[in-house]
Amino acid sequence: MWLANRKAKLKNAMPKWLTESDLLHIKCKYQLASMLSKNTGEEWQVDHIIPLNGKFVSGLHVPNNLQVITAKENQQKLNKYEF
Repeated sequence: MWLANRKAKLKNAMPKWLTESDLLHIKCKYQLASMLSKNTGEEWQVDHIIPLNGKFVSGLHVPNNLQVITAKENQQKLNKYEF
């Protein structure tokens, strides 16, 4: 159920104006996280800089709102965005 909800949130947060280049850029970030995880032995994840479901602001699933960070850093962020 959690995964289905997550996929629905990503789909709803992905604007229709994204280009093929934007979609490729997003895919590359996920591939980078996977490669870093394999090569370093530490888990890396793709993080939404501005969370999709923030308390005061919600971001979009677009390339400039994504960053590749360690899972530890992502968990410490706690789905928050600091202004």
